[in-house]
Amino acid sequence: MQYSDYLNRLNDKQLEAVTCTSQYTRVVAGAGSGKTTVLTNRISYLISEFGVKPWKILAITFTNKVANEMKSRVLKIVPEASSSLAIKTFHSFAAYFLRQEIHNINYPTNFTILDEEDQTKIIKDIASERGYKKSDPIVKKSINYIGACKLKEKYPGDIRIDYERFEDERLCLEIYEQYEEIKDRQYALDFDDLLLRTNQILSSFPTVRAKWQDRYDFILIDEFQDTNDTEDKLIRLLLKPTSSLYVVGDPDQTIYTWRGANQGIILDMDKKFGNVNTIILDRNYRSTQNILDSANKLIAHNKLRVPKNLYTENIKGHDIVVRGSDSSTGEAEYVAREIKSLVETQHYKYSDIAILYRSNYVTLEFEKSLMAKRIPYVIYGGVKFYQRMEIKDVLAYFRLINNLKDDISFERIINTPKRGIGEVAIAAIKNNAILHNVSMYEYVSLDVAKEECPSKAIATLRNLVFRINKTRDEINKDEETFSKLLEDLITDIGYYEYLKCDDDGDERIENVKSLFEDLRHYLHSNPDSTFDEYLQNVALVSAQDDMVEGEKVTLMTVHTAKGLEYPVVFVVKLDQGVFPSNRALTEGGYAAMEEERRLAYVAFTRAKERLYLTFARGFSYVVKGELTESIFIAESGNSPLQYQNKYPTYKESLDQRKKYRGSLFSDFNKKDEPITFDDIPKEEDDFSQISRDIEWHVGDICIHQKFGKGVVTSLEGDGIIVVKFESEGEKTLLGSHKMISKGNK
Repeated sequence: MQYSDYLNRLNDKQLEAVTCTSQYTRVVAGAGSGKTTVLTNRISYLISEFGVKPWKILAITFTNKVANEMKSRVLKIVPEASSSLAIKTFHSFAAYFLRQEIHNINYPTNFTILDEEDQTKIIKDIASERGYKKSDPIVKKSINYIGACKLKEKYPGDIRIDYERFEDERLCLEIYEQYEEIKDRQYALDFDDLLLRTNQILSSFPTVRAKWQDRYDFILIDEFQDTNDTEDKLIRLLLKPTSSLYVVGDPDQTIYTWRGANQGIILDMDKKFGNVNTIILDRNYRSTQNILDSANKLIAHNKLRVPKNLYTENIKGHDIVVRGSDSSTGEAEYVAREIKSLVETQHYKYSDIAILYRSNYVTLEFEKSLMAKRIPYVIYGGVKFYQRMEIKDVLAYFRLINNLKDDISFERIINTPKRGIGEVAIAAIKNNAILHNVSMYEYVSLDVAKEECPSKAIATLRNLVFRINKTRDEINKDEETFSKLLEDLITDIGYYEYLKCDDDGDERIENVKSLFEDLRHYLHSNPDSTFDEYLQNVALVSAQDDMVEGEKVTLMTVHTAKGLEYPVVFVVKLDQGVFPSNRALTEGGYAAMEEERRLAYVAFTRAKERLYLTFARGFSYVVKGELTESIFIAESGNSPLQYQNKYPTYKESLDQRKKYRGSLFSDFNKKDEPITFDDIPKEEDDFSQISRDIEWHVGDICIHQKFGKGVVTSLEGDGIIVVKFESEGEKTLLGSHKMISKGNK
């Protein structure tokens, strides 16, 4: 059989997938195997070789960008299909359908489609009418509640609340009802409505369903592993007994179950339809074989999948580099050094390099190390650490403690967390503070404030001022670590509880904990520093955020990276409790661990030429324990590396440690005696402080010049110890503080 030129460029499996004649086809397309090529060539083949009319084909993709790209590719092969070929997203198809059919449910065809911003505005207005601020957590909670209900195809009339399933559900339902009433008055639909109303009409009107089933003989779907139940229902409603269904996807890349993606739809396709032809595309055109070998070994540990083993005809390539460090700071410094070396000696560009991670909260150390080496970077799909809302909130408290005249910080925190201080009260405080020539913070404590401003607001703020002043006094005593005092303040004012109300609350809390971890590390590295110096350091780092333009290293979560590729990829923070996440380890069970493993698989397969896997040991304030390397390192056929040299222990001379510091964790591929983390010299920024270090253990006697005698009850990392004193109770101290020494038991 003679094939057209575009078919001759396909490999055997791709050609089989493009030219198959089965009614139901499932193409399991591994990472980098050319799935878009297969899908576009399949459409072209149906038209040019199989004689299918273009208007009898419906192709569904997940983004408009991919839809446009696919249509452009098809039209290069079959230009005659230009006006009648339907390649759409689920939502664009639903909108197209509803413009013609929504009159069946007595809705006008000139309806407005609301985007997320429109939806948020309506709900904010509803909340405002009910006496809430537009920034109140109930807004976000209601948006999420409405989305969750619509994912289950439930409108307010379908919901019955017999008991409180979670806080504020009744209020969310009331807001949902009001939201739907407003939309109906305005003849508007949101994105979820497009799919739900389409399914409603197709289910309720057999003649309409028959008409649309007759319109399409061939339905093709891209990224089928990300399909949710509502989308799957839509497809099944469009199918007639003679329809052909052709899907392309990779169950190993299902990483959006938290957004509704149902992996079972692609895995169980052969159970729903008879005679499903499964074709596996396992030749990878992106990565080297070494990278694929690691990815294959990793994902083989998952049971809920269609087995496949990716291979390539590319070169075997560089070995996977697995790098361990004795601290998160050391890990970040290594990544920055290696990037600098790749650009300066291996002719890579900064834009060729990506740093991938499980969660956004880990970026701080990497941002600092990149900036220290003047490496330009951009956070793709995220916000730089010091610009994140919760970090700016906490730093505002810090700055206010340091400078009571900082009105900008006071205005930021005056109602964060919510204290019921209205806009009128805030304006009165601001104006009267100017009249009395004092800061807003200082004004609250004046006797006249209760007469000039709402007394309830002043009383509430005086309580806050008392807490801040107390923390400020304790910091000025320089007796305890100010990191502990500051965290006590943030906990005491209810900021963590405030963040829990946010849909992204867990991640925001992790970000705040990461900030405190950074503060503790700074204090340990600079034990004679002041609180003011720490804030100055943060301000200088923040000011450098946009210091370099042009080529940039990309930082992003693995979720954001799906579909992208880079010559060099660093998968960082491969620590148990970080990647895989602590939630997956403790709460999610087997299914959650499989998704974490799929996420790591996606991360590995973004790399084309070089793949680095990095992790750290040491105490993590976020994980609340000692870090160990991720299970995914061993599962991918890699392991903590062996080294040629045995390094001196931490107790050996300063000169020796300086000598070895430069070559820390070098000689990655040597096979002699493995180094243990106890043998690794600490990466200190200030070597002059090492002589003050005391080895503390739980149960040691601690003598403090003011607090007296106590017992060490716990070690919190970065030299921080918790001591229970006989007369002063529990205190958190820097283990090398000049006022303490070790006593005899």
